[in-house]
Amino acid sequence: MCGIVGYIGGRTALPFLVDGLKRLEYRGYDSAGIATVGESGLELVRAKGKLHNLKEKLNGAAHSTGTVGIGHTRWATHGKPEEHNAHPHTDASGRLAVIQNGIIENYAELRLHLKERGCLFKSETDTEVIPHLIACHLAGHSLLEAVLAAVGKLKGAFAIAVVSADFPDELIVVRQQAPLVIGFGEGENYFASDVPAIVSHTTRVLTLQDGECARLTRDEVQIHDFSGARLRRTPRSLNWNPSLVEKRGFRHFMLKEIHEQPGVIRDTLEDRIGDATGPIRLGLSSDLFADLERIYIIACGTSWHASLVGKYLIEELAGIPTEVNYASEFRYCPPPLNLRTLVIGVSQSGETGDTNAALTAAKARGVRLLGITNRPESSLGALVGELIDTRAGMEIGVAATKTFTAQLVAFYLLALHLAHLRGTRSGERIREILVGLQQLPAQIEGILDTQERYITELAREFDATRDFIFIGRGLNYPIALEGALKLKEISYIHAEGYPAGEMKHGPIALLDSEVPVVAVAVPGKVYEKTLSNAQEAKARDARLIGVAPLDEPAAVETFDQILPVPVVDEILSPILTVVPLQLLAYHIAARRGLDVDQPRNLAKSVTVE
Repeated sequence: MCGIVGYIGGRTALPFLVDGLKRLEYRGYDSAGIATVGESGLELVRAKGKLHNLKEKLNGAAHSTGTVGIGHTRWATHGKPEEHNAHPHTDASGRLAVIQNGIIENYAELRLHLKERGCLFKSETDTEVIPHLIACHLAGHSLLEAVLAAVGKLKGAFAIAVVSADFPDELIVVRQQAPLVIGFGEGENYFASDVPAIVSHTTRVLTLQDGECARLTRDEVQIHDFSGARLRRTPRSLNWNPSLVEKRGFRHFMLKEIHEQPGVIRDTLEDRIGDATGPIRLGLSSDLFADLERIYIIACGTSWHASLVGKYLIEELAGIPTEVNYASEFRYCPPPLNLRTLVIGVSQSGETGDTNAALTAAKARGVRLLGITNRPESSLGALVGELIDTRAGMEIGVAATKTFTAQLVAFYLLALHLAHLRGTRSGERIREILVGLQQLPAQIEGILDTQERYITELAREFDATRDFIFIGRGLNYPIALEGALKLKEISYIHAEGYPAGEMKHGPIALLDSEVPVVAVAVPGKVYEKTLSNAQEAKARDARLIGVAPLDEPAAVETFDQILPVPVVDEILSPILTVVPLQLLAYHIAARRGLDVDQPRNLAKSVTVE
């Protein structure tokens, strides 16, 4: 979950390292540090807290002129977010430095063994065992050989980078179940845990695979497996615009990404449905769906909410029994699986540790696998083979918005494709939904244009609010869950989502005049039921906010405020109803003066268990 970067070349490494860490701070921001190698040896600077604290320390010290360096921004797992736990960590000599993204599962055993050999530890982190292990193997060996010998003793999921003052013309990187990408320049090379750190410097990249390491010099990148055998790999070209990782005039990345959703939907639909009269083109093998009996969807967080909508769509349109599982539960308590089972893994980054581990376990049992991700080049993409690329573009804000919408669109396309293959819905009905999907971008643009100022003002009324309840029914129940998650993630207000019909079975005890209730109520088969449940909350003095059509008299009569959405086919409504909830969460958090893009204790990609 941490962000790691590195540089070797003819220029001073420090500017690249600082800029790269800034672009990766969404991966963790509990502490940060940089180690460079130059004529004066190894120089190390670390700071607790966000990157600006490290910048202040760097500004107050003599600038390093080292042309080799590594940097790290941390999401704490082992050890509190204090400076002594910040990366990089060094060996006893202080001439070798290591950064890591991941977890060393057997660190306690290794730490005890190293202490018995006289090694002194200065942190509580699992990472600190690595430089000591490498130092134990350096005598008479190359840096690469020493790193590989140390890696052979590690258990866990990790991406590691190593520099040494005794080997000033190289750096070593290692990958085992944690993302790492290498960038190729002219007379210089780079690495990072994600593309945004290097996209402004090169478009030629190579994604390191599990069980691989690389030796980087100014002019060469050598790839090896963990036995030391040399491998031949070919870099690929990135189709990335560096402006994707800029705010482009918005106050926060999250607000920018909310506004990008109409374009994201158009990109996700592009060339897949044509004019809505032909077949859906997902590029998936027909064997994937032959004689299919059951589908399991595994995901975490926001992707889990998208998967709940996906379950509804697949069962409603294609008639296939579908279950949604938390990936962290599926991997240890898997349901019965057989050769007619499809397991779908959903992850915006494709690097979610629990999701990929669950997919690996499912793959070992011989089931069919499908991935839905925004990063087809990711670990998930390599694992599943069959993939739906959501095409949402880079998302920097930790709280997912446009990637959630893109996942919903992917599920619509998949469900409609299955309905076509199985003949469970008429061609006319499928075309109706596809045409409706194509109209959604313009409808979202209307919501953004008309509601931004109103929701900004509404947010002022919740400065002292401590609790929120969100309710919905049917395929909008997951939207209530997502609305609650967005609010709690970035505003730190306690918020819970419930099926509207469950309010009277316990949660209604929480209600009074201090607890706002947000109800998602759109015309359809559960519309009147949802309004009735909202009335139950109103009878307990709760303030009612409705995500509902403005021209529905029953909604106007029921709700104290309405966040209006256009009237659409009920099956399409989740893509519209989530947008006002994203805006509400954003503006409440911004009004409270909080760091919307980097909420406390969270990171964008959870690569560890």
